[in-house]
Amino acid sequence: MESTWTFRSASTAKREALPLTAVRFAPQGLDEYNRAKPGSSTRLPFWIERNPGAPAAAVKPIHLQMSVDDGATWRDVRVRAKSSGWTAQMTNPHTAGFVSLRATSTDTAGNSVSQTIHRACAVG
Repeated sequence: MESTWTFRSASTAKREALPLTAVRFAPQGLDEYNRAKPGSSTRLPFWIERNPGAPAAAVKPIHLQMSVDDGATWRDVRVRAKSSGWTAQMTNPHTAGFVSLRATSTDTAGNSVSQTIHRACAVG
């Protein structure tokens, strides 16, 4: 997994938590080996976790993408807001391989995270 954060900081007299976030996924419909059936659909609930103690700011809409060629190309995945986060429905490729995920999130304070999970799940 790769994560990149953008945030503003300054010197402080006391120790303060950085405004870092992470996207947490809970895919549904995978087998015990984290595999999806070729051509199937995977429901993908996800949410934002904040660094404990960091100031909270509202999260703007999240941009989610998937890749089936190890990140050579990416395609957008439609995201729907839910009360506890967001959910997406991914259509898995019809051939064996892997699905990678990339999520980008920005909050109203201008803090952002770009998180890529290479080979998030297998297909086949």
